[in-house]
Amino acid sequence: MSDVQVNQSPGGGTTPVESGGGSGAAWAIVVIVLLAIVAWFVFGRGIGRNNGDRDININAKVETPAAPAPSTPSKSP
Repeated sequence: MSDVQVNQSPGGGTTPVESGGGSGAAWAIVVIVLLAIVAWFVFGRGIGRNNGDRDININAKVETPAAPAPSTPSKSP
């Protein structure tokens, strides 16, 4: 015959099984959703402003040189 070994915990009861491995996945989903909302407002400019027509008027003054630059460089002696 064979010997059978039975191991019991000191309290005589069963050891509790810990659960909670899904909380990390839940936080990951929450972070992804929040990043998607922020990206929508940064890149999409919010809800209701979908037309790409923007009238941007700037007053840029460019100074022209007094004399035109020579087309060929001068040769040094």
